[in-house]
Amino acid sequence: MTPAEHIRQNLEDCRLMQLATVRDDRPWICSVYYVPDDEQRLYWLSKPERRHSQEIAEHAHVAVAIAVKHDKPVIGIQSEGKATVVEDAETVKAVMELYVAKYGEGKDFYDNFVNGTNQHVLYCFTPERYVLFDEVHFPGGVGQEWRP
Repeated sequence: MTPAEHIRQNLEDCRLMQLATVRDDRPWICSVYYVPDDEQRLYWLSKPERRHSQEIAEHAHVAVAIAVKHDKPVIGIQSEGKATVVEDAETVKAVMELYVAKYGEGKDFYDNFVNGTNQHVLYCFTPERYVLFDEVHFPGGVGQEWRP
């Protein structure tokens, strides 16, 4: 498999990512559940009053990290890109179908979105590039870069 194929598979298989934001030169990192789409964009739900959500509203450039394999040899994915709020109803519907299929939760999100009664907001991470550190399939400690 190519690095891009490994990245795609790992994004599908994993559930939790770390999201890094910044405000006033002070970094913040949190963990969120996510789903990928076919373009390797990542989506998660969060409340707008959370620190990372407020920081995204001020500064859309973020980074993410996903620990794929936690023991040696290590596998992980890092990425940088932009985070935005998803406001398009058709995108919300498609992403929430992925979310429900992966987690078994969120069935009412779309209806609540249309009605304007959600407490959570759907966010989208659009990567500029992914870097795969995979000591199993690509030994030597060199990151494999891929731009979707």
